[in-house]
Amino acid sequence: MATISSMANNTYMMYKMAQNQGLNVASGTSTSTAGSSSALSSLVSGSTSSSSSASSLYSSSSSANDMATLSSIQTGYSGLVSSYESTKSTFNTEMKSTLADLSSSAKTVANMNFEFSADDITTASDGTKTYSDGLKSAISSIKSFVSDYNDALDFFSDNKEVSSRASALATAFADTTYRAEQYSQIGINVDSKTGALSVDEDKLATALTTESSRVENSLGTNGLAGKAEDHVAQANFQSDKIFPSATQMFGDETKAASLYTGSTLLAISSYATTGNLLNMLF
Repeated sequence: MATISSMANNTYMMYKMAQNQGLNVASGTSTSTAGSSSALSSLVSGSTSSSSSASSLYSSSSSANDMATLSSIQTGYSGLVSSYESTKSTFNTEMKSTLADLSSSAKTVANMNFEFSADDITTASDGTKTYSDGLKSAISSIKSFVSDYNDALDFFSDNKEVSSRASALATAFADTTYRAEQYSQIGINVDSKTGALSVDEDKLATALTTESSRVENSLGTNGLAGKAEDHVAQANFQSDKIFPSATQMFGDETKAASLYTGSTLLAISSYATTGNLLNMLF
């Protein structure tokens, strides 16, 4: 499935295709070459030109082609508006769901009982180990937390080009690499490249029953679970600013676009006031 950043990139490419159609209002001719004045720049020029310049547009032999181009760009912008809103909605919905899951599992681990002993593991004659219900519950909670943490890490890492805020959150979630050795000692392995976590269940069970204080310090309120809650709070605090607004994504040219798309695009900009620039586009 395509990442949000690639969806946003496709939206931007749609915008550029419309822009590069090359309507030159001032001269009344149209061109598709890359070096020509953009349709938006031409429209700005045309909107401020004298009445005689405006008249020349309609008297030009190519005015019919210009109007066809104008109609084509208008249609393209309708698609742009729809694509932008769809991409933004998908991004925000997935982000909120991912953060909610992590918040819940992090709270569970932060508040769980870490006090276990060797009696919580029974070893049969064939070497098979059986865990007490309490120990199994603790391991299950930690595994769920690790899975949710990885989901949040993946989300922001996959979409770090959406904005500088998303990139900063990706870096924050990947900071597990700085404590890789500490986590490894209790059965939580860290990918040195991505920061993703994995659980060595036997090693974790042993650590819980022999070094419960170390496990709590590493994973509890003052450890990874507490850190995860801080990351979630940081993301939620700026949730309306992580995905960029239409104006921030496309710049002042949205004002020129309103000359032939009406108020729709500018209306989006006025109520979708979110985040920093789409870094990969500028």
